[in-house]
Amino acid sequence: MQPNHLISVSEFCVHHHIEITFVHSLEQKGLVDIITIEKSIYIQPEQLSHLEKLVRLHQELSIHPDDLDVVTNLLDRVEGLQDQLTQLQNRLVFYQQFNA
Repeated sequence: MQPNHLISVSEFCVHHHIEITFVHSLEQKGLVDIITIEKSIYIQPEQLSHLEKLVRLHQELSIHPDDLDVVTNLLDRVEGLQDQLTQLQNRLVFYQQFNA
């Protein structure tokens, strides 16, 4: 993969005012994947929004990097439950149309 299609972690960290060690700790927890090319580290563009979300949780809510895996797991579960609720509401509306 060519580095010009990747996002430099060092530039990301400068832009978001975080240390590179923060991204390394996220990688160790399995929350992001980093790619090393010629002693420079990168992330794939598809991971950018997820990494930014983790940075916001850390900076705005003061969530320790060690706890971000738990928080993201809970947020994913809540999102799944919200999707399921929406599907059930749509089904309910569909069946209510036939009983009206």
